Amino acid sequence: MKEKWENFKASLPETTSMSRREFLLTLAVCILGGMVLGMLFSPRKNMVIGSNNGNGSGGQEYEEGEEAE
Repeated sequence: MKEKWENFKASLPETTSMSRREFLLTLAVCILGGMVLGMLFSPRKNMVIGSNNGNGSGGQEYEEGEEAE
């Protein structure tokens, strides 16, 4: 395995140049890919954000068209 790694390293060029546009595109792909992977592998949570202030409180349910007394 080490021999294959050394052969692979020898086949790579010493230096490469990258334009600013290619660099920004690579950076954007890495960031967006990380966000997608983070969403896919994150633990699922059942979180509800809201106060439920007055939402169905009081135990009185009225039918449509009926007014509260």
